[in-house]
Amino acid sequence: MYSATWHTAPLPYDSVRELTQSLGVSEILATVLVRRGYFEPETASRFLSPMGELYDPFLFPEMDRVCTLIRTAAASGKKICVHGDYDVDGITSTALLVTVLEELGAAVSFHLPNRFREGYGIAKSTVEKIAADGCELLITVDCGISAREQLARATELGMESIVIDHHLPAEENIPAAPIISPLLCDYPFKELAGVGLAFKVAQGLLAGPGPTGREESLHPSLQKLLDLVALGTIADCVPLLDENRNLVKRGLVQLARTHRPGLIHLMRVGQVEPSRINAGMVAFRLAPRINAAGRLEDPVPALELLLSDNEQDAERLAGDLDAFNRERQRIENRMVAEAEAMINGWPDPRKEQRGYVVSSKGWHEGVIGIVASRLVDLHNRPVIVIAEDEGQGFGKGSGRSIPGVDLYQLLRNLRPLLEKYGGHSAACGLTISLDNIKDFQDGFAEQADSVMSDTELHRTRNVDALVCGREMTLDLADELSRMEPFGLGNPSVELLVTGSGISAARATRDGRHLQCMVEAGGARSSAIGFGQAYLLEKLKATGKWDVAFRLERNEFNGSVAPQLILREFFPQSGHRDVPKGMCDCLCDYECPQRLAGAGLWSLLNETNVLPARWNHDDGIDQDSLESLGKQLRGRLFDRRGQGDIMGQLAKIVSGGQNVILLVSDVARRRHLLSQELPVANNSIDNLLLMSSRCSPKVINERSILTAGSGQTISMMDFATASSNPGLLSTHDHLVFIDPPPGMGSLVSMIEDAPDAWIHLFYCADEVQFTGKVLEHEYDLRAPLTRVYKHLNTGKTWSLDETTERLLLAGGKYLRQPMLVARCLRVLEELSLISIENKSGKPMLTLLESGKTSLERSSTFNEVQAFYEGCLKFLSKSLNEKVI
Repeated sequence: MYSATWHTAPLPYDSVRELTQSLGVSEILATVLVRRGYFEPETASRFLSPMGELYDPFLFPEMDRVCTLIRTAAASGKKICVHGDYDVDGITSTALLVTVLEELGAAVSFHLPNRFREGYGIAKSTVEKIAADGCELLITVDCGISAREQLARATELGMESIVIDHHLPAEENIPAAPIISPLLCDYPFKELAGVGLAFKVAQGLLAGPGPTGREESLHPSLQKLLDLVALGTIADCVPLLDENRNLVKRGLVQLARTHRPGLIHLMRVGQVEPSRINAGMVAFRLAPRINAAGRLEDPVPALELLLSDNEQDAERLAGDLDAFNRERQRIENRMVAEAEAMINGWPDPRKEQRGYVVSSKGWHEGVIGIVASRLVDLHNRPVIVIAEDEGQGFGKGSGRSIPGVDLYQLLRNLRPLLEKYGGHSAACGLTISLDNIKDFQDGFAEQADSVMSDTELHRTRNVDALVCGREMTLDLADELSRMEPFGLGNPSVELLVTGSGISAARATRDGRHLQCMVEAGGARSSAIGFGQAYLLEKLKATGKWDVAFRLERNEFNGSVAPQLILREFFPQSGHRDVPKGMCDCLCDYECPQRLAGAGLWSLLNETNVLPARWNHDDGIDQDSLESLGKQLRGRLFDRRGQGDIMGQLAKIVSGGQNVILLVSDVARRRHLLSQELPVANNSIDNLLLMSSRCSPKVINERSILTAGSGQTISMMDFATASSNPGLLSTHDHLVFIDPPPGMGSLVSMIEDAPDAWIHLFYCADEVQFTGKVLEHEYDLRAPLTRVYKHLNTGKTWSLDETTERLLLAGGKYLRQPMLVARCLRVLEELSLISIENKSGKPMLTLLESGKTSLERSSTFNEVQAFYEGCLKFLSKSLNEKVI
């Protein structure tokens, strides 16, 4: 139902602000960009640009030689054969080169290997057959990088060879032929798919040397090939970054307007609307149908579909591929079920190993790669699936891995057990003797155990950005679409909203999918969870959820609205037991860390009865405010009145920096940290409370923690912040949950944190709350009456623990020590009590006195004037400009 955690990467807030100001993007998009490594406006702008530039194909050292060989062969009428591969990348690569060679007037044929008869790559028997057919130039694409022996045989038979391949080469098997590979040279981008390399060769052939990367300079024939490039690149799961991204962006535009009958009919059977096509539709609707032919029988019909210019043939071939795909799905589901039953039957020690190899006879070798991917999703560890062929005595295997675990390297360490292997860090293929499978299972598990930590076995959902309920808009969905195309290296944007309610939950008509409303921060958003109808009953239970989702534009029956594509749910109740560093006890009399004893009574000798620097507003001139305003430019975020304070706060905390929450009273606000803030899924090292009720020793100890390493979230009341100015400078963000008591206190706190980001969050409820706290602390009439009544039960009081309890007990919450000191100061000034040091012990004595006026006390008048000034400031705290 939910992962162990959700996680957000650390966030340098200054980079976010720079992008929002330089590029004019929202803070959410800027957050996503920064978390994905685009810190500088220039690189972020280049990433977001509609069509980026393409690199010069002649940056490949062998490109000039390759183009000369091809042009010469075409001009002289030599037979050319393009040898591709049986997957989408290999098929589109072959179709692209065949198309280009035909445009050059070459005599061209093609060959796609049958995985069941020829296996992966280039077979020597195939080379001999191609030579026997009269071929004089063999071009391998998406294969051949490790076919030294096979291409040496081609040379013996009088054929020249060219290799165009993006796979990792085995150094001992690199052919003696011209090679186009970014891995063997200094080409600036290493992750091109096979079809991308084929396109670079097409660029060299059709455009020649020079700047060919700009849209206006792209040869018209190259433009028409981009639909094939997008299809193969997306399907091969190479990172959609840099040049791949630029090619796919252009290719999706070309796919939307393609004139290839085969692709038009394939989109129809795949229920893809051309005008709305994106990388996801290519990956999940088009690519599986092209792959299905080679997985189950022979890949040639898929290539014929791409090359066909006949409507009837294209329609027939698209229907055939659709049927192949349905059969592939049936076989895949059966194999996954069988593999899961096999794993569930293993003893616990074997289940706990970090690499799985499952093997069985009767499994379809064309589907083992997909099954391996499904098992990786289920178990979050590298998996190899082997289809055994008892007649041949060998098994064909396919593997998939998780991020951070190099599958190819694991196989390299086990190569003595393998007949043949190849691939890269995320995926591999292999051939193995049936006699070696058991040793390979054990060895693969040991290798995985040696490179994987326990934490890598636990799923962590990486979230790009937290959002508030009112931010889940159509405008945001459209803005985030600028991050497309999505795929490996640039996954779809994952957002998370905290503390959400789920309502109107129901299953779709087919019973498979979940539809509901997500309610957060006073906003309701329509959501759908594909394949998540099984969560229905659990979501109907009461409670709050952190919800991970993608935000997309939904067009239906002519209307357009934002829609949440649900990913995972995290019960927020799980946060309550997690906070680290929080006080174990409440802010009550039993707290061993409260201000007590001599420290408490020393407040009676304080010169100032108000917090330092709070005798305030009259001493702040306009010039000082203007100077401060200039310093704050770009650092002050005024979100007063916007609501969803906890959602806004969660966004800041998720950045991984030190945050201090400034509140009117810690005791009454501490639940914001312990119960409401979703801190369980962030690496917070310290959660600290610093209150006027705390002893100076405790404040000092916690101030040391805030200056240490790791993330610290502190909560502090305004009086403590004013009395301990050094504390604020150790935090990156000052968040005013409640409004400050006055302009003087606001200015002093901002000045104490000259480099911090300042956030004003308070709304009407927080203003009202602060007013109540101020009334409790500074409107002295009521507490004076209660304190005096308590004291009037006796004539003398030793200032000991009994008296402390008597004076501090003020209802549900412990009175602030300074409030008690103010009351005693007023009573002493009115000659109602005396405080003396008798025999080394401070004693409080009630004095005989008639009626008196509170206004006779200078302390009362000072505090009352301050309180009235605070109320005046609060009355306009939501409306007036801050600074």
